[in-house]
Amino acid sequence: MKTRTESNKPHIAVITGLSGAGKSIAINSIEDFGGFCVDNLPPALITRFLKLIKPSGYSHKLIALGIDLRAGEFIESLFKNLKKTEKMGYESSIIFLSADEKTIIRRYSESRRRHPLSAGTHKENLSETIKKEAETLEPLRAKADMIIDTSELSPWDLKSRLREILFKDGAEKMAVNLIAFGFKYGLPESADMIIDTRFLPNPHYNEKLSALDGTDKEIKEYVFSSKESLHFLKKYKALLEFLIPNYIKEGKAYLNIGVGCTGGRHRSVAVTEKLEIFLKEKGYSVFSTFNDIDK
Repeated sequence: MKTRTESNKPHIAVITGLSGAGKSIAINSIEDFGGFCVDNLPPALITRFLKLIKPSGYSHKLIALGIDLRAGEFIESLFKNLKKTEKMGYESSIIFLSADEKTIIRRYSESRRRHPLSAGTHKENLSETIKKEAETLEPLRAKADMIIDTSELSPWDLKSRLREILFKDGAEKMAVNLIAFGFKYGLPESADMIIDTRFLPNPHYNEKLSALDGTDKEIKEYVFSSKESLHFLKKYKALLEFLIPNYIKEGKAYLNIGVGCTGGRHRSVAVTEKLEIFLKEKGYSVFSTFNDIDK
């Protein structure tokens, strides 16, 4: 199977397979990683869909199509339309998700959902329905570029596997949101981790500096004037260098880091800007917000 490291062409990943094998989890995971995803698109509409999104700029992203093939004729339609996409400058791959019968039955029992092919049949008929679907999809399974058996995979395992397969080039890395805030106003609810900077030199007690904020050069120089400040910044950068790749390995797509000081105006903002520069240099997508800078 070709990965995006092997070609500069835009890539279409068709996500399909047995009902209950994890298609919805796969689509949501790819979307988290920055792919452009559409679920349950009829194969006959693939080329029309690609023409529609071309002006929007989404066509340069990985495009994931979740296709639920419940009728045999849809399989030939899929192959035919994927062939057409090659002439449009795309390359494609088919990822077939599978799971053993016992696992699929358990998942449907836990979710209390009905198998899409059951058409109102009772639970005891589920085994027969699963076998029928597997037979229908066998020609597609045979031509798939990759088959992933999700029987022993957790949602996080599947997410990590898809990231490894589809995003090897690292183009879509974890998005990091840095949130500068003041402890006196409360913690940001979305924060995954909190760093307390209240031990750093405080410009608030300096009359010449108190009216400024952490984006000003004078404040940054003051906050990082001590050896302790520089040592802290070095240590925290090293911690993030260790943590973020391990979060990515576990399938995490977003990381919200709260950086707090007393009022959220000086120290937290200065540290946030330093961290933003560092993380961008490492290739991560970074967005900073200053919750309490004007309070």
